[in-house]
Amino acid sequence: MIPTRSLVILAAIPVVLGALAAGIDGAIWPMLAVDVVIVIVASLDLLFSFGKVSVERQFAEVQAVGRPFPVRLIITNRGRRRLQLRVTDDAPGNKQGLPAILALASGLQTDVDYELQVDQRGKCHFGPVTIRWTSLLGFWERQRQHPVDGEVRIYPDFKQLRGHGLRARIDERRIPMRARRRPGGENEFERLRPYVPGDSYKHIDWKATARRREFITREYCQESNQNLIFLLDCGRMMTSRSGPLTHFDHALNAALMMGQLALRHGDRVGLLAFDRSIRAWLPPRAGARSGGRLIRGTYDIFPSLEEPDYAMAFRYLGQRVRRRSLIVLLTAVVDEVNAEMAQSLLQALSSRHLAMAVWLRDADLDTLVAQQAQTKVDTYVRCAAAEIVGWRERLLNGLRRRGALVVDSSPENLTPALLSRYLEIKARRLL
Repeated sequence: MIPTRSLVILAAIPVVLGALAAGIDGAIWPMLAVDVVIVIVASLDLLFSFGKVSVERQFAEVQAVGRPFPVRLIITNRGRRRLQLRVTDDAPGNKQGLPAILALASGLQTDVDYELQVDQRGKCHFGPVTIRWTSLLGFWERQRQHPVDGEVRIYPDFKQLRGHGLRARIDERRIPMRARRRPGGENEFERLRPYVPGDSYKHIDWKATARRREFITREYCQESNQNLIFLLDCGRMMTSRSGPLTHFDHALNAALMMGQLALRHGDRVGLLAFDRSIRAWLPPRAGARSGGRLIRGTYDIFPSLEEPDYAMAFRYLGQRVRRRSLIVLLTAVVDEVNAEMAQSLLQALSSRHLAMAVWLRDADLDTLVAQQAQTKVDTYVRCAAAEIVGWRERLLNGLRRRGALVVDSSPENLTPALLSRYLEIKARRLL
């Protein structure tokens, strides 16, 4: 219960009058009478200030990160008098449309709609709904918190990711001409079509060519039902930020988009997330529902400040995956010990699987190398950055020589780079 401004002003009147009437005989009794009247009126107003209000909250339990979504509060006045309400909600994220001020007659119900935007993946919990109303004479404000429990699951924003993919023109047109025109290998015939420069001569169907008097080539179905498994580093280097997102978020978004593309091509997709321990293991599966399984299994995973244990992760994977697979390691490690460990493990992996190393590039290092040094300190910083960039290039070249595929990309361009590489692998039948 909170006294309002009106009550404070009313209570101050006898004090002011008493100060003005100081020294006047008999003036104290009228002042005391006024005080008594104020106390009685304020007490009666307090006595009849009670109200009975119920609250419900409605919202969709799955939302996209960074996208506003509607939330509805259903307010019911179960008391005997009209209430002037001020409604707020302890909701995660940015709220538009609160606090709401409204008048609600006895026995009536109304809706309070507002928009909520959450800028981080994961599970978010709603707190209580707080409602405040004034007493009948306006001397008191009564406040009550209604514990309306609720939880919303915030998933990556795939509409935004698809938009980036479209702007980058992520489709078969990014694949080299010769590889693109051959959808698959020689396992299963699909159709005949006119010859296009760049097609292999061994795929020309000479009988069909003689009948139609133009070169006709055979096209074969692309292989499907192959394994794609992501190794997602959740270690401390993945906590670095590039724009509003961490390196981990960029890597996760790219992995989910690549996984969706692989599922549409009929492949099976799995994921292993790790730091010093296994954070998540999703065995490779195919089918339309597997995309949702990937999202549900990773939306509440965040990078930690621990060093990743590559040996443990590769050992865990080797015990569970025997079939030849495309293994995609997404990392941003920059220290020699972990880099050499990852390099040796990827080399060993290449004997059975097709290994791909995805190294996220730090754009700040490239900027430091490119800028002109103005002071001696700038020169030292530029030399240190150039040394790191050179070491990184040698590391990636070593991975290429040892048989691993390498994607060297900035976090912002990682999604188109991965989708292009996947389509190239499928077209060239590398797996």
